Amino acid sequence: NYHLQQIKYFSSFKQVDPEHIRNFSIIAHVDHGKSTLADRLIETGCSIKDIKPQVLDNLQVERERGITVKAQTVALNYTYKGIRYLLNLIDTPGHVDFNHEVGRSLSISDGVLLLVDATQGIQAQTVSNFYSAFENELDIIGVINKIDSPNADVLSCQNQMSNLFDLKIDDILLVSAKTGLNVSSLFPRIVEDIRPPSCSPLHPLQALLHDFKPINDDKGIMMLTVYIKNGALLPTDKISFLSTGITVDIKEIGMFNPYPTPVKHLSAGSVGYITVQVKNLDEITVGDTLHKAGNPTPPLLHLHGVPRPTVFAGLFPDSENDFRSLSAALDNLCRTDTSVDLSPDSNITLGKGWRLGFLGTLHMEVFVQRLAQEYAAEVVLTPPSVTYRALLKKDGDGTVVEFNTAPNMPHPNTVHGYEEPIVRTTLITPAQHLSTLITLCMGRRGHQVEVSNLDEQRFLLVYDIPLAETMLDFYSQVKQVSSGYASCTFEPHGYQPVELTRVDVLVNGTLVEGLSAVVRTPDIRDYGKRTVTRLAGLIPSQIFMIAVQCVVGGKVIARANVRAKRKDVTKDLYGGDKTRAMKLLRQQAEGKKAMRKVGKVEIPREVFRMRLDL
Repeated sequence: NYHLQQIKYFSSFKQVDPEHIRNFSIIAHVDHGKSTLADRLIETGCSIKDIKPQVLDNLQVERERGITVKAQTVALNYTYKGIRYLLNLIDTPGHVDFNHEVGRSLSISDGVLLLVDATQGIQAQTVSNFYSAFENELDIIGVINKIDSPNADVLSCQNQMSNLFDLKIDDILLVSAKTGLNVSSLFPRIVEDIRPPSCSPLHPLQALLHDFKPINDDKGIMMLTVYIKNGALLPTDKISFLSTGITVDIKEIGMFNPYPTPVKHLSAGSVGYITVQVKNLDEITVGDTLHKAGNPTPPLLHLHGVPRPTVFAGLFPDSENDFRSLSAALDNLCRTDTSVDLSPDSNITLGKGWRLGFLGTLHMEVFVQRLAQEYAAEVVLTPPSVTYRALLKKDGDGTVVEFNTAPNMPHPNTVHGYEEPIVRTTLITPAQHLSTLITLCMGRRGHQVEVSNLDEQRFLLVYDIPLAETMLDFYSQVKQVSSGYASCTFEPHGYQPVELTRVDVLVNGTLVEGLSAVVRTPDIRDYGKRTVTRLAGLIPSQIFMIAVQCVVGGKVIARANVRAKRKDVTKDLYGGDKTRAMKLLRQQAEGKKAMRKVGKVEIPREVFRMRLDL
C-alpha cells in the first residue's frame, strides 16, 4: 500500500529545506468545485484512492450544506525532477461570510490556485478572492474547472480571466476535478510558479496558532494546527503562548496526510499539528504566537487581523437550566471562531443570554447549527440587526456612539442625527438579467457606482446599499430574479445619514422590550402593520381579548386584536324572556373587561424569531 509508504515517509521527517516547501490555497466562488479539486490533489499527493468526497470538510454542517466553513490543511508529497517537495494545501471557504477564514489561510500561503467554473465563468466572490490574493502579493495560478461539462464555455472563461486578472491565456490550466482530467499538471506548476516560504530554520521558534480542536475534553488534550514561521519544533520541546505566557509540554507533533500522522520534526515553513494538555481553554486563542519556553519572539502581528462583525443577534438558552452548559459551549466555539463578538445580554421575557456579532446571516446560521450539532444546545435566537451610529449633541464635540438594539438607541432629542452602515455590493450577471437586478438594487435604496461589461454576455454591477437592506433575503432575491445565474459579494463601505425611529410593541398594554425595533422613519407604518398582524397570529388566545399595538413615543401607529375564547353562557337557557340572556352576556363582557386589566399574557418564544419573517 503506497499510502503506508507515504505515512512512513512523513513520519521519518527530520528536516525539510524551505526551498522544497510550497504553501498554497485554492480560492474560488461557492460551488466552483474547490473541495472536489482538493480531493483529487489529495488522491495524488497522498496516494489515496477512492477517498470520501469533501475529505477536508470535517464538520457536519459543512457536509449538510455543501460549503466549507473552517480552513483545513493537508501535506502533499510530490517528486519533481528527482527532488521531493512538501506541498502544504490550506483549504479555504468560498462564501463571502467566511472571508476571515480565507484571510487566515492566505496569510500563511505563498500562492493560490484561482479556480473558475467553466459553466458559470467569473463570479463576484472570484473577483473578491483575487484582490485578496493580489493585496497579499501571492503568486496566482489560473485554473478553469469542469471543462468536460456540456455547458462549459472555456474560451469565454479564458478571456474573462485574461481581461480582469491580467493572466496569460496560455498559462491558465484546464482541468476537470470530477474526473481528474489534467489535475496532475497542477503539481509541476505549483512547484515552478509558487515561491518557497520566506522563513529561516536558524532563527528562534516562531509559530502561528492557526486552529485548534479538543481531542479529550476530560483530560484537556488539544490538537493545535500551527504554521512554523521560523525555527523548528521537536516532540521534546516545551512551548509558550505569547499572549498568555503559559508553558506546556508537547505530547506529539505531526502533519495532516490528510489524517493526523506523527512526525519527528516540524521545520520552518511547514504546516502541521501539535497535541498539548491545557487546564483552561482561556489559555488558547486562534492567532496567538508560539515560541520555545524562555525564548520569546515578536508576535506575528500581520496575522492577527480580526474582522469586525456586521450582523448582531441575541442568543438565549431554551431553558434557564441550560445557561451554564450553553455558556461553556459558546466559549469553546468562539475560541475557534475569533470573528464572533460575544457580550452578555438580558431580556425580561427570555432571561439571561448573550449578544453575538457575526460577519453575515449565513455565518450566524452556521454558528447556531454548530451549537446544536456539536454541543446539543437548544437556543432562542432573536432577529438580526445592524450597528447604527448616533452623533450626540452633548458638549458639542460630535461624540459618536454605536448601538444595535432599540433599548440602547439614544433619544432623538439628544442627537444631531443617525447613520447606517453601507456595503459595497458587487454583482456579476448575464445580460438578460441586468435590468431586473438594477431594479432590485434600486428598490433596496442602492446607489449605482459602476456598470461595465465583462464580455459580450456578462455585466459587472457595483452598488452602495444599506446593510440593513441586504442582511436577510437580498442574496436569495438575487438568485431568484436571475434564475440562479447572478452572483454577489459585499464589503463594508462606511456610513450614510438615515432617519431612524424606535418602534415599541405593547401586548395587552404591557411593553415587550424584546420586540422593540429600530426602523427607518418612512417605513414605520408598514412595519407596524406587518408586525401586529404577524404577532396576532402567534399569540395564543385567552379568555379575554388581547390588544397588540405598535407605538412610537406613546402614539399608536398600528393595532391588531387577538380574539378572546368565547364561552356560550346562554346554552343552558330555555324559553323565557330574552333579558335573561342579555344579562348573562353583559356579565360575561364585564368580566372579560376586568380580566383584561389584570390578566397576564405569556409570549411564546417563537414570537422573538418573528421579525425574520417580516
